[in-house]
Amino acid sequence: MFILQVAACILLPIEDIDLLTKNVFWRKVKEYLLVAFAGILNAISLYCFVNPSNLVAGGFSGLSTVLSRLICVAMDGQIIAETFDKLQSIMYFALNVPLLIVSLIFLRGDFTFKTIWATVVCTLTLSVLSDIAPDCKFHESPLIAVLFGGIIIGMSMHIAAENNGSNAGTEVIAKLVAKYRPEIDLSTVVLISNLVITVLGSIVTIAIVEDATIVIILYSLTYVILGGASMGMFNRGFDHPQKFMIVTREYDKISQEILTRFKRGLTLLEVDDNPDKKVIMVIVQFRQAVQLKQIIKKYDPSAFTFVKDVYDIFSRPSFNRSYKTK
Repeated sequence: MFILQVAACILLPIEDIDLLTKNVFWRKVKEYLLVAFAGILNAISLYCFVNPSNLVAGGFSGLSTVLSRLICVAMDGQIIAETFDKLQSIMYFALNVPLLIVSLIFLRGDFTFKTIWATVVCTLTLSVLSDIAPDCKFHESPLIAVLFGGIIIGMSMHIAAENNGSNAGTEVIAKLVAKYRPEIDLSTVVLISNLVITVLGSIVTIAIVEDATIVIILYSLTYVILGGASMGMFNRGFDHPQKFMIVTREYDKISQEILTRFKRGLTLLEVDDNPDKKVIMVIVQFRQAVQLKQIIKKYDPSAFTFVKDVYDIFSRPSFNRSYKTK
């Protein structure tokens, strides 16, 4: 689809293009470039941090790592870095191909094409990194590998998801299941499957790698969990909104202070069993939460208040953007 859009934009005069405007075209170009960047980050996390420390990532990345190690041992009796690096790029692609074919049949659309693109970019990056950056392998400290590798893979997953793509593997399986069984809690299923792959893959690694110990399991699990946490952090942003529900008698004073200081709208709700009180519902940025708590303590220290993280606001097209810049 993307190739057809590019061809149409090149071959047709701009005035004759009804469905494919310049804005749509450049938006698509930007999305595919970002998905490609996500694939590159995925490869960097594996090549530079996971593999040198004998860790095992979750999902199909972890499977490709373990299978490559097994094949290396079967072929050479040991794991030779050059052979392993080439094998992993092949295994990563080979494992994902059947899944991508299924995705083409049942999902189709933009998500599948971008996932294929990310998989191809990741495979190519894995195959050339050993040639262009042979010394970029951090194996001195597994803790550093876990921290930086986890953050990088979390960023990769976030960028791919934000542009309607993925790094393939269990993310595609989750998308397929969601289409036909939307009632299933997919986040839990994906997390459990990734953890199982990581634990079993680490056990195999301990058995075939001479210097590997049981600590590898703990480091690998930390990598997977940190990757998921990093993705959530990038999704929410570093100044994510929070919703305050304030049950108070001093709702007039508190509301006026909120409107004056934060320039934010708010909602007043009635309290059924106490007409003297009202509930103030307001959403503020994380950095503004401390100020709001000070306002509540100033006017009504006994006010019953609870706070919840808000992961998205989509009621108005420009609300997210304008909200985050204030």
